[in-house]
Amino acid sequence: MKLDGIEERIRCKMASRGIHPGAIENFLRMVDQINDERSAYVSVDEVSTPDAGLLLNPPDPKNIATLAARGRSLLAKAVVIKLNGGRSTTMGGVVPKGVLTAKNGRSYLEIIIGQIEAIRRDWGIQMPLVLMDSFFTHGPTLEIIGRFDLPVLTFIQNQIPRLVEGTLEPLESGTDEDWAPPGHGDVYESLQQTGLLDKLREDGCRWAFISNLDNLAASVEPWILGLMETERIEFLLEVTARTKVDRKGGTLVVGNGRLDLLEIAQVAPEDRESFMDINRFHVFNTNNVWVDLDALSAALKDKSLRLPLILNHKTIGRHKVIQFETAMGAAIGSFRRARGLQVGRDRFFPTKKVADLFLLQSDACALDSMDKLQKNPLRPSSLPLRPTVFFGPEFLNSPLELSERFEDPSSVSLVNACSLEVSGPVFFERDIKIEGQVAINAPPGEVYRISKGTVLRGGKYP
Repeated sequence: MKLDGIEERIRCKMASRGIHPGAIENFLRMVDQINDERSAYVSVDEVSTPDAGLLLNPPDPKNIATLAARGRSLLAKAVVIKLNGGRSTTMGGVVPKGVLTAKNGRSYLEIIIGQIEAIRRDWGIQMPLVLMDSFFTHGPTLEIIGRFDLPVLTFIQNQIPRLVEGTLEPLESGTDEDWAPPGHGDVYESLQQTGLLDKLREDGCRWAFISNLDNLAASVEPWILGLMETERIEFLLEVTARTKVDRKGGTLVVGNGRLDLLEIAQVAPEDRESFMDINRFHVFNTNNVWVDLDALSAALKDKSLRLPLILNHKTIGRHKVIQFETAMGAAIGSFRRARGLQVGRDRFFPTKKVADLFLLQSDACALDSMDKLQKNPLRPSSLPLRPTVFFGPEFLNSPLELSERFEDPSSVSLVNACSLEVSGPVFFERDIKIEGQVAINAPPGEVYRISKGTVLRGGKYP
């Protein structure tokens, strides 16, 4: 495809928005990559699952204790970075996810701040907290963090134009729909371009722990920091066992002797069933990343940091557009001393759907004294870490509708539940208990009410 004049129009559009010149040139390099979309596909037959040298298992308890002691001595050189650019679109909402009530009447942002305050209080470490905002989330974020004494550093990730499919001309609707966030892979460039990366290193920070804001189970773990330093790991990606639920998610692979993150969008449609084979590719990216900031700075300066381009096809108004994205974990392929680390699901609980938010707010989950998300100690060991919750679209779509379906959603007890499925017009009064496997399928028409204090013990209702 000829790009005559298009690149200059893209450059002018981005410059008029005040976007950093480095970000503009990086975007134009990505545009040059997409003349042949199929050429960017990765063949699943040319990659394999990493061996134990590249994909690490947690050490035994004795070694974990040793690494934890080492890690605690390094905490003063660590920083926590949270990805805070998302809106609650997958839950039908139109507000920044960070401001939603997550647990115990507190928002995600308030709980994250509580985690850092606990580290400072209990471990005596003045650990910095950095938030990567988007142009959509920045204002509401400043309102929340302004209520706390904890100093929080923020920066706004880049924004890039959506391109019209077929021509690659920048979309010109005259609204903010012309623009999109470039995915969480932008965290590295944005850190550098805003000067924050240099500032953190000047202030003595050597390692960063980066994770999604909505994954409250992702918290600082000293033994992992100890492992980073002891093994001289430059980049570490936490992965967990892949299940049928997340088989479309990114997985670690080895290709051409290099560790890489492979996303389903990088695989040709005819190869996607093979990609989703959880026996063949058995780990799943949690998006919990640990990175050596010195190694990151060097990779950015010598331009060796490479993030595979992901093309997201969307319809905006009457236009079919292409939205460019990169994945944060994909940076693993740019570091010589990179490793994956298998962790349990106790470090991974993002809330992407309303049912996830409902589960988070329930008594199946608890916040400990350091505001870290954990399994309720009262939950029987015979049950899975967390119950499975599914809401049909005719029951609930948006967190804003919770009050229409529940008198008090947090009062519904799931501590003894294995699973809960709800479809149809159902209303939960207060203090309902779900035990075992419960399925509620109300027929269309009159609302099926579950009375206050009801205990539903396994089976199908009504």
